[in-house]
Amino acid sequence: MLYYWVKTLVGAALAANFSFPLITVMVNEHLWEEPMAVLAANMALVSTGMGLSIMLIGLYDVVRIQSVTLCRGMQYSGMGLGVAFKASQMCVAVDQYVAVMYPLQHYSIMVQSRPLLFAVTWLTCVVHIVIGFIAHLLDLETFAERSERLGSNTTYVGCRWESALSYYSSVFVEVEMVVFSLITASLLLHTGVVGHRIKARLMRETRDIRRNNTSSGEDRDSNKTFLDNYRAFKKILVVLSLTVSLDVVAPILRISSHWYPQPMVNGFLHQVRLLAFISEGWAYGLLNTKLRAAYRKMLCCKPSHINDLDNTISLGRQEVVPAVSVPEIPELQSVASVEAGHLQHM
Repeated sequence: MLYYWVKTLVGAALAANFSFPLITVMVNEHLWEEPMAVLAANMALVSTGMGLSIMLIGLYDVVRIQSVTLCRGMQYSGMGLGVAFKASQMCVAVDQYVAVMYPLQHYSIMVQSRPLLFAVTWLTCVVHIVIGFIAHLLDLETFAERSERLGSNTTYVGCRWESALSYYSSVFVEVEMVVFSLITASLLLHTGVVGHRIKARLMRETRDIRRNNTSSGEDRDSNKTFLDNYRAFKKILVVLSLTVSLDVVAPILRISSHWYPQPMVNGFLHQVRLLAFISEGWAYGLLNTKLRAAYRKMLCCKPSHINDLDNTISLGRQEVVPAVSVPEIPELQSVASVEAGHLQHM
């Protein structure tokens, strides 16, 4: 019974938590053209649906409803939304990759790619729900039935995935979760390595600029935008590196359960992973200035003091960042000061 209440409360917490950023983006039309804000809202929508699904499954067990069709429907829907969340997380990694690799083209690239990223997220969910419907109609063998057939004495009480999902569809879901997590981790790792190299190159170029006193406005714009994006990326990387690790470990443990069942361990580990979703959604959204200002406005119910333009000039659908001199870039100030010190001693 304790596990049922834990599942219900975790689902309710997820739904309540992600409904706030979702509502924030919905009621603030100026955020609809902001790629990061829209992707955060997409992640929030998936997580809100998944939280409601988990809460309903928990209430199903608390109330002790006995309906195979209802249980399977909720489990397949919840699992589909769970995989869709992994797809939306991969979309976040794609956004960060573009922001670091192509800072000045980030906005235009993401606006064009946004429909495709949304389609990947929600098509993933729909496919799993359809698979579940077909599996239910065919009454395919579930993981629990397979374990019993093979002589296992492990029991699965309540509306659990082991007794609701077909054996082969559950394996497919776990493999898909691992694949999405590995793709996300690879994108984040590649972005981090390349971003570090670009930053090091900018440090060297800054020394040359200081010596020769030559720099174009376009170069300064690109450098400033890159460094801003890279700072935000490093903060996102700290959060996602922890949760992506869980996304790889938890499915592998569940796959191993096909031979070494550990229902309670897998169940509680799954709830811990669900709670980690909260940090992901907020960390990603709070790093965007416009979305952060909208959060503050919603909480305080008063206009924000943050400039809605974020110190940029929007021309149509293309953002132009004002030219910034080298000393105004925090990461380059230290290099400039060191270089100035050397020149003074010459």
